[in-house]
Amino acid sequence: MSVVIQAFSDYVCPYCYLGEAILKRAAVATGAQAVRRAYQLHESGLSKLDPHGERMNASWENSIYPMAEKLGVEIRQPSRLPLTRQAHEAAAWARQQGCFEAFHSKLFQALFVEDQDLGELSVLKEIAWQSGLNPAELEKVLTERRMAEEVDEDLLIAQTYGITSAPTLVVAGHLLRGVQEASVLINAIELARDGRLDAETRKLPHLPVTITRN
Repeated sequence: MSVVIQAFSDYVCPYCYLGEAILKRAAVATGAQAVRRAYQLHESGLSKLDPHGERMNASWENSIYPMAEKLGVEIRQPSRLPLTRQAHEAAAWARQQGCFEAFHSKLFQALFVEDQDLGELSVLKEIAWQSGLNPAELEKVLTERRMAEEVDEDLLIAQTYGITSAPTLVVAGHLLRGVQEASVLINAIELARDGRLDAETRKLPHLPVTITRN
């Protein structure tokens, strides 16, 4: 039986971006199905986290950059932390078009490699074009809020699970908060597949590398 990993993440979360590499490796190694779900670290106004404040600078120097080097992932500290509601709705539309993986990856790269503003419609339209999708159609979708219900459903599921930080993975109903070591995630998947995760879940380590919602 294939195990489903529900991955709740936000496009302004560097740990979510880095965790993608581990999630993909674990899915390939175990045959698990990864389902990405939207999560918003902040819904309106400016983020309480200054992208170049003392706290964030320390996180980048002491945690994010070392982790990225270990994983072989290119990442740069962005100059902004934009609102991501439109980006999530655009990603939901890309899924509907059968092009989610490419679009999802390009959203992260746009912010954490190219320092583009994901809150800008022009940026989302450019990503659509790069992904082989119709930018004009995406603009209509976002203007008319066609994918709002899909994103709201993800946020409701997150609320039901009691998720308050990103990234959070849900495996067989159990929450794994933060960026997990690949071996830990693979072990959790294999235990879930064998029906033994309930008995072993308290033994799984949880690394404190999440960003909590504002």
